[in-house]
Amino acid sequence: MIRIIIVDDHPIFRMGMKELLNQERDFSVCGLAEDIAGARIALAKHKPDVALVDISLSKENGLDLVKEIASHHKNIAVLVLSLHDESVWAERAIRAGAKGYVMKKQASASVITAVRNIMDGKIHLSPEIASILHDKLESGNN
Repeated sequence: MIRIIIVDDHPIFRMGMKELLNQERDFSVCGLAEDIAGARIALAKHKPDVALVDISLSKENGLDLVKEIASHHKNIAVLVLSLHDESVWAERAIRAGAKGYVMKKQASASVITAVRNIMDGKIHLSPEIASILHDKLESGNN
């Protein structure tokens, strides 16, 4: 069973994402949080495999939470779900320690695929952004 927490400041989004993910036989949403403080509590209490984190958390930057998880909870894979443009934010999220980036406007199946990919040890990005980052790395442009 893949245990997941959802960190997003919009209650309706959290509940909808929980319903979507819990439809998968091998997924279990074990915690919900609306901010970094709540996420810390959920991480400690539920010890999830995956954290879905929004970049915009009320007055906080979700990338701060991504960095914290990456340095203090190395066994938790982070997937960033955001309204922010992937072409601008995906690289920042990956550099912060996320294992994937999905824009909220993408199909719900993208989130399920992304969770499965990051649990398989892969980085999950849209094909367009993956190609751009690959080219950037190949040219030594970091």
